[in-house]
Amino acid sequence: MGVNAQKKTTPKSTKPSTENKTAKPTKQETMDWIGGKMKENLAGTLGDFRHFVSYSNGIFVYKKEAKMNEWYFTTIDLNTVKGMNNEYSKDFYVTGKKLVNTVLEGKEYGTEKDFLSISGPNYDDYSAPFSFTADQALVERLKKAFATLIEYNSTQKGADEKF
Repeated sequence: MGVNAQKKTTPKSTKPSTENKTAKPTKQETMDWIGGKMKENLAGTLGDFRHFVSYSNGIFVYKKEAKMNEWYFTTIDLNTVKGMNNEYSKDFYVTGKKLVNTVLEGKEYGTEKDFLSISGPNYDDYSAPFSFTADQALVERLKKAFATLIEYNSTQKGADEKF
């Protein structure tokens, strides 16, 4: 009698890899993480403190005393971040149209800026409300988070556009 011996094969596991921990966070998660770090690291010196007011959907607001009982309210809109730069120095800043808006309490109009310093010497004297510079590891993580946010905020090419 001839018996055909067949080798048993075990099916390969089809379970998803649990090692994919580098999944890209959503835009909301990215903004919320950045907003949380901004809240933790508001800067100021004695008599010149910034105070957290609110954060919601990428809109970060803090206040700073202008004079006794008069406040400047600054709004940073993370939804408008479209670029970042640290080409020429250790100064790291992000850019976006009308990224920062500062209004004196009770006034209708304020000052708008398209730049926000995240870390570095701040040679151009743009808004630098955070104390990230001392923690360079955090600055590197912020750069990655802002790069992700810029991807989400960038204008996507239309189907009929060549460039």
